[in-house]
Amino acid sequence: MNFAQTFLQKVVALFHKPAVEAAFNTVAQILVIAEPIVAAIAALTPGGTLAEVLAAYAAYGIPVVETIADNPAATGNALLNLATTLVMKTVKTPTSTSIVQTAIQIAVTALKASA
Repeated sequence: MNFAQTFLQKVVALFHKPAVEAAFNTVAQILVIAEPIVAAIAALTPGGTLAEVLAAYAAYGIPVVETIADNPAATGNALLNLATTLVMKTVKTPTSTSIVQTAIQIAVTALKASA
């Protein structure tokens, strides 16, 4: 068996574990909440500029707790953090940040693909 086959077998085995299936089910549930939030943030920040990001934070009444650098990586991270804060406020059961951010990243990818 070659490396690729071994790798794929391990990936398939990982996804059949009950805990992993539960995590993906949670992501799917949160995705429904994340999609409109991501779309609303994207509408406020079409250029992803620092000024737009700061205005989006202000629009939602979320304080900016640290300085955001004026570069795409920093503004993108700030947008992810804003979306995470908003989704976490909406989700009724405690959920890990990684699960919430996975749903947000999928929503962002879907939004960009449909544009």
